[in-house]
Formats: sequence, C-alpha cells, structure tokens
Amino acid sequence: MPTWLIWVIVIIVVLIVIGALVAMANKRRTEQRRARADELRQEASTQAAGLSESQRQTQELQAKADLARAEAEKAEQQAATAQQGHQVEQAKYEDKVREADRLDPEVDHRGRDYEAEVWDDQRSESEPVAEPETGGAHRATEPTAEGTGATTGTTGTTGTTGTTGAAATEDTATTRSRTTE
Repeated sequence: MPTWLIWVIVIIVVLIVIGALVAMANKRRTEQRRARADELRQEASTQAAGLSESQRQTQELQAKADLARAEAEKAEQQAATAQQGHQVEQAKYEDKVREADRLDPEVDHRGRDYEAEVWDDQRSESEPVAEPETGGAHRATEPTAEGTGATTGTTGTTGTTGTTGAAATEDTATTRSRTTE
C-alpha cells in the first residue's frame, strides 16, 4: 500500500475520532444545560407561591394607598370649606365692629388714622375677646365635626348699640349717662 494512502486513512480515522469526541462533549453540555434548566424551573415554581402572596400584599397596600389618598382629598376639601367659613365669619366680625364704630359717637371712623379692631388670625380662637368695662361674654369659634366653625356664646351687651354680635366698648349705664349730658 502506498504511504500516501496510509496517511489518508490515518487522517480520516483521526477526524472521525475528533468528531466523535466533539459530539460527546456537545451531548454532555446539552444534558448539563437541560439539567440546569430543570433546576431553575423548580426554583421558579417554589417562588411562585411567594409571588401570589406578594401580589396579594401589593394589591392590599395599593388599596390602602388609594383610600388614604381619597381621605386626604376629602380632608383638603373640608379644610378649604372650613377656611372659607372662617373667612365669612371673620368678615361678619369686621362688619359688626365697623358698624359699632360707626354708631359710637366717640369713635372717629372717618379719620385718617382710624383702624377698626379686626380679628387677628394669630390669636388663639379659644382666647376670649376682651370687652372693656362690660365684663360681657365673648364670641369664640369652635370647630364642628364637619370642619366648619360654629359660633358659640354672645357678643356685646344688648342695648349698647342695638346690635348683638358687635364687640361693645361701654356698658349701658355709661352710654345713658353720656347721652344725657
């Protein structure tokens, strides 16, 4: 046999052996990948139980957040309504004070330096409004369940200016003695 033919046969045998080794290595690698994929699937299936619990918790917390958001919006609306009610009450108070000043002959309500006693928002609402010389009751605003202010108490002394609700500066006896003079 010629030597070149022997070399060709040896090369073919070597190539077949190399091909068989490569095929076995690929088969082993494929089986390893399949085994790893099965492991990952099993791990994922064990996590699936925790996933449904996690989803339930997420939905529960989302519902709580939605409820809190709705309550916050309702509280903001109530606060806005209360603020508007407060402004109306404050305007009524100012109107009464200005009316009392207009009717009081000792108050120059048309002068340049005239300033009506107005409600001070910095003052505590529970603080009584002092009424000089009368010792009368005061007007206080108390919050109600709806968040709006309800007026309690009386303001002024009846007969001083003819209006209730105005902060009186004198009692009835002083007014009578001044008008008879």
